[in-house]
Amino acid sequence: MYTFLNKYGQALAFGIGVLITVIFLAAIFSADGTTRELLLANDKSPEAYETGIFDFGITISIILIGLAFLVAIVFGVIQMASNPKGSLKGIAGLVVLVIIGFIAYSVASGEANDPEIQNAITKFETSQEASITPGNLKFISASIVTALVMLALSALTLVVFGIRGIFK
Repeated sequence: MYTFLNKYGQALAFGIGVLITVIFLAAIFSADGTTRELLLANDKSPEAYETGIFDFGITISIILIGLAFLVAIVFGVIQMASNPKGSLKGIAGLVVLVIIGFIAYSVASGEANDPEIQNAITKFETSQEASITPGNLKFISASIVTALVMLALSALTLVVFGIRGIFK
């Protein structure tokens, strides 16, 4: 399997991508004239949201994202099992990421103190008929803080290794 994917994997992925794109475009362009005119007019009426011409593209995108996630997990586990000593750096990085996320979640308040954020939450809850709980706010805040910490760490690493490379 490895040799097959190594030899034909990119061509196979490209071919599948082209096939999916052709099917999706065929579904869009085969829509009746009324639907196309409604979408081209950028109409915000409820009829514009009832069209089903984009369903294939959305569905196949969700399926491909799920498949990519599943394949990444499976191959990651296989790689870790086949070379556990070589995977220690990756496991350590994952542990650091989880620790940063846990600390950020523990520190987050779960309250929207800024009036602009509260207005956005109210607008979202009204338009989507959903509610955002304090747990959701803590998770969102922790995710943003974790992303910012990881961004800062990556920039710091880039600078440190750039300076280190100068002196080598």
